Amino acid sequence: MDDIKTAAASHHNDAARHLENAARMHRDAAKQCESGNFEKAQHLATEAAETDTAANQHAMQALDLYRHHAAQVATRQHDAAAEEAARAAKKVAKA
Repeated sequence: MDDIKTAAASHHNDAARHLENAARMHRDAAKQCESGNFEKAQHLATEAAETDTAANQHAMQALDLYRHHAAQVATRQHDAAAEEAARAAKKVAKA
């Protein structure tokens, strides 16, 4: 559980860092555009889009961890219910 917490938190922090960088690049691109430096603005916008993609990849990795954890919990619950049903059946058979 701690591994999932640590890994998911790391992915969220990485996503946030990438989004902050992308926002800064977009602001810089806007300034370059206002100055008429369209080539620089285009370059910054492209880098911002690539950085945004990296942020989304980290977010999806965190979601994958959550899904994996949920599947593990569901499996444990299913196994526990099956064991309980087996115990109840055995108790009924003894009686």
